[in-house]
Amino acid sequence: MNSIDKVYGKTSGFTNNQLKNISRLYRRKVPASEIITQELARTLTEISNQINKVISLLIDRKGKVKVVYLGDSHEILFGQLIGRAREAKFRLRGYRLVHTHLKPSGLTQSDLSTLLNERLDMICSINVSEDGKPGSLDIAHIAPPYENVDKKWEIYSFDDIGRIDINFEEIIEEIENEMEKTFYHRGGDNKKEGVLLVGFDTRYRSVAENSLRELKALALSSGKAVLDTMIQIRKKIDPRYLIGKGKLKDVILKAKHLGAEKIIFDVELTPAQVNSINEESNLKITDRTQLILEIFAKHATSSEGKIQVKLAELKYNLPRLRGQGIELSQLGGGIGTRGPGEKKLETERRRIRKQIDDLENKIEKISKRRAHTRKRRFDSGIPTISFVGYTNVGKSTLFNSLTKDKVVVKNKLFSTLNPTTRKINLSVSGEVLVTDTVGFISKLPDELINAFRATLEELGESRLLIHVTDASDPLIDDRIESVEKILSSMEFNEIPRILVLNKIDRIDDHTAERLCSIYKAPAISAVSGENISELLELIDSKISGSKTAKSEIKYSSTG
Repeated sequence: MNSIDKVYGKTSGFTNNQLKNISRLYRRKVPASEIITQELARTLTEISNQINKVISLLIDRKGKVKVVYLGDSHEILFGQLIGRAREAKFRLRGYRLVHTHLKPSGLTQSDLSTLLNERLDMICSINVSEDGKPGSLDIAHIAPPYENVDKKWEIYSFDDIGRIDINFEEIIEEIENEMEKTFYHRGGDNKKEGVLLVGFDTRYRSVAENSLRELKALALSSGKAVLDTMIQIRKKIDPRYLIGKGKLKDVILKAKHLGAEKIIFDVELTPAQVNSINEESNLKITDRTQLILEIFAKHATSSEGKIQVKLAELKYNLPRLRGQGIELSQLGGGIGTRGPGEKKLETERRRIRKQIDDLENKIEKISKRRAHTRKRRFDSGIPTISFVGYTNVGKSTLFNSLTKDKVVVKNKLFSTLNPTTRKINLSVSGEVLVTDTVGFISKLPDELINAFRATLEELGESRLLIHVTDASDPLIDDRIESVEKILSSMEFNEIPRILVLNKIDRIDDHTAERLCSIYKAPAISAVSGENISELLELIDSKISGSKTAKSEIKYSSTG
């Protein structure tokens, strides 16, 4: 390949001789310890002065000039010219960028953003003097993202190139070592996807903070490495970027600084917002709904659960489908289409709609099968009790404690997706069926409520609902309210229920006693078995309709 072909950027308007002159910069060598040599700097500024255009060089760690680019640093298409970033998330790109400034200005905001966005080893700007010689220069490198230190880069200024006292090899090794330490200290894991979480609210910061804590639990449950969180309080939602373009730039820079691969927003983004944010960033973008769907997809094991999750995913993704690249923008035709002029995007939409119809039919059959099973139970006269509650409050642990079963228990959100039913014997009521159900969560996506209707219909046939809550949760009021709202939306308000305060082994006696008084609810520990027998008596009395039914179990420590 001709060396002229190695000159990138806007090359039109230059003669072959000029391009040959520019291409002399290609494959020049710099000693490993130096950022740039005086000779290369002088050649660079002379050519830049002659053609009156900014020239940028990308130099690898062996000191070879790999790319000669005519134009500013932020115009360079790094992915096409030097490939993807290195696999280790705490590593830099392995390239430094040296470019000229025709007017003395130092490193611009665009330069520094490029440094972070591309995770370059360094960026260096050389001012071109009137006679074409190298003038003053500025050098910057990424600062390791230390805790509680909001410093993204270090900048050094020199009057002339001969005064540079930086050993390139040593400083890059030191930076990457520090970045590796802080990456793991922040919870990073090279085998997990590193994410930055973004909270948002139009009213109160406390609301955003509480919701963001739950988003973090969701992300951890999904196997993400949460590197940091950010919050934006804004009176109005930005229809294009949600949090505003200025704040979005800060978020993107923060994510790149930490080595995050994905940004997760704690709200459901509109299709337009996803598209706009994607255009501003080359990171993956996810919202709360998509994260919940991802968790459900991971935890669904039965064919029924997989069908329900797939339906929810398709309904969520359909309005977010758009033509990207050649595959969805080119024209296609064939049997079953509306002719050769139909876009592949529309073909894909129709295919997804067909899948949705098929899955809804399957769920309808599941619903009918469940209705038949419930009718048989009803005809048998065996009453059914169902556990409901916020996710990860200990429903499955309590279920195992009461039924002596071995339903899988994990300290993760949504570890139970498919309902499990077992028999227990009560002293008065006799045989009773107990069902463990999926946990609820605030801002539960409509797609999931609809997709899981066959599962949640199980609740409608219950004689009694056991609403389990976590007594150690500081947001217990909000959790209870979220569950009650979902039950109300599904018209299950008429079913009698008992509120149960679980996990009292995690709180002191005084707090447990106070909560019992406030909620008029029994306090138990599904793990230790504390007050389980009293809870069974209360359930028995509620089911049997005994006139001596207790309205509550007073808390008493067995310790």
